[in-house]
Amino acid sequence: MTQTDNNFDFLVEYITAKVVEWMMKDLGIGLEEALVRFHNTETFEKLCDRKTALYIESPAYVYDTFMDEFRRGTLRNLAE
Repeated sequence: MTQTDNNFDFLVEYITAKVVEWMMKDLGIGLEEALVRFHNTETFEKLCDRKTALYIESPAYVYDTFMDEFRRGTLRNLAE
């Protein structure tokens, strides 16, 4: 694994941790639910795609992007 890969992975994990933390606080949900919700969004998909460069944005920007998706009601349906 190259240093670039390590940096990319670190940034994605760091941003994900912050977004999930804020989701838990703002939406009043637990860790598992927040992780499942965030990992099933277009926002997370874009965060993991190097071509979008979303991973170089601040966690607050990514959270706002997620919340826009959440407010629009465009989160993917999750089968239980």
